[in-house]
Amino acid sequence: MQRLDWFADVKAYTERLVAIRDVSPSKEENVVASEILALLHKDGLESLYTASGFDLIQDDPYGRKNVYAFLRGQGPETLILLGHFDTVDTADYGDLEPLALQPAELARHIDELLPPDVTLEGERSDWLFGRGVGDMKSGVAVNIALMRHLVANSHENPLPFSVLMLATPDEENESAGVLQAVRFLVRWREEQQMRYLGVLNTDYASALYPGDPHRYVYGGTVGKLLPSFLCIGRESHVGAPFAGLDANLLMAELIRDLSLNDELCDTGKGQRTVPPVTLHATDLKQHYDVQLPFAAYFYLNVLTLTSGPEELLQRLRRVAQTALERLLQRVDETERRWRRDTGQSEHIEPRRGTILSYAELYAEVVRRLDEARVRQALDEAWQQLPPTLDKRERSLHLVQRLWSLSNLRGPAVVIYYAPPYYPHVPESAGLLSEAIDEVVHTHPEQHLARREFFPLLSDISYLQLDEQMDITALTANMPIWRDDDEASRPGAYSLPLRLMQQLQLPVFNWGVHGRGAHQRDEAVLMSYSFGALPQMLYEVIQVLAQRLKL
Repeated sequence: MQRLDWFADVKAYTERLVAIRDVSPSKEENVVASEILALLHKDGLESLYTASGFDLIQDDPYGRKNVYAFLRGQGPETLILLGHFDTVDTADYGDLEPLALQPAELARHIDELLPPDVTLEGERSDWLFGRGVGDMKSGVAVNIALMRHLVANSHENPLPFSVLMLATPDEENESAGVLQAVRFLVRWREEQQMRYLGVLNTDYASALYPGDPHRYVYGGTVGKLLPSFLCIGRESHVGAPFAGLDANLLMAELIRDLSLNDELCDTGKGQRTVPPVTLHATDLKQHYDVQLPFAAYFYLNVLTLTSGPEELLQRLRRVAQTALERLLQRVDETERRWRRDTGQSEHIEPRRGTILSYAELYAEVVRRLDEARVRQALDEAWQQLPPTLDKRERSLHLVQRLWSLSNLRGPAVVIYYAPPYYPHVPESAGLLSEAIDEVVHTHPEQHLARREFFPLLSDISYLQLDEQMDITALTANMPIWRDDDEASRPGAYSLPLRLMQQLQLPVFNWGVHGRGAHQRDEAVLMSYSFGALPQMLYEVIQVLAQRLKL
């Protein structure tokens, strides 16, 4: 295999991209997109690409765009190199925030960045710090370096297959970039008469435990669902708490049983997800008064390897039912003790509560009224909300409106889904998988390990969708869901499900090695990420070339 020196170029490209602030979602992401295309084109390479440029994201309020670069080979087979270039905010750097995009300056403050219990692997000087260095501007830099080399040598060493590089914004928010890429890839395949070999994503990966020596190569990715819970208590004056039910108390009981509940971990192919955690929780009072909070809500981050929306919904219903019954029994017992201690009769009617899915609540309201009236009421509620309102908040408002139409009373819990949804993707066998395996086995010195599910959320979730996956429970229980072919409306959530099924791309993540993504100590290991990684990915390309020439 031909060995090349990649380090200086990948480091330089990384630092140029990191220097540009592009917190998602924002117009700043366009600046990085332009820089990526400039790096691909520099030194007179622009004319050597078969095609390169921008692909505008459909209906994007920030006018963002994907970057693409295409090198046609001698056959229809095509390898896709993928990466995202947006980042999360830099506020977590505190006093060091002015240096967050300046890796050279941050290097002087490593002791301030690192938690006291952290020991860096290898030499300190081998780590590059800064927002986006790991997640994942260095991965995009690797792809740029690979693409530039392939293009520069395309006349002397033409490939028997094509290579298409895509760089996308918005991965840290709602994946608008890769969802546009799905449409682009379907269209491009038809126009160019190509056959996709699969996707190599170069996103950040890290050690899985302290002292872990491995560098991981993943052949699929974890999925995610965001179940949400509207907790309905019962209003009352604080001087008569037993006449009502504090919705915060109900919410807290549910969170206690759901958050970090390892019985809700999903398992598959020897891997296990982390337990669910809450991402947001609040009651819905808007001002101070002495009325019990009678509504609260929270949403729960749940990762999946094999479970679908229906299976998860039923598991959550069972946990919620148990928590609700236990809470109401405890409140009954507390009231009886209080009555006894204050010389009153201990006789009370046992409290009862209800668990409903959004679909069940919708059906109940339609039965009580009729579907036309329900649709009209929800449409009116939708139109009254600001177009830019957070999609989780919009979902909540619609569930509240539906509850108000039901004429039901609490205590109750309405379970529904909010965006985003990430399908889990298992590994796909094929030529790309075989080429990756061959290169992995030739580099024992790198301590490479193959695993199936990339453990962090990734855009590659949207590049295939199992036709057997039943997402009816998702779409029926997501208040702002709209099918991709329906007329768009502000704040709606949709996925190009049919196109995702058409693509069915094998997806792999073989990315840079780092630590501290989304933390102030975010860093990337340069010797591996800027040197060894691009060389091994280049070797994958060489192996594919050898096999396709046979």
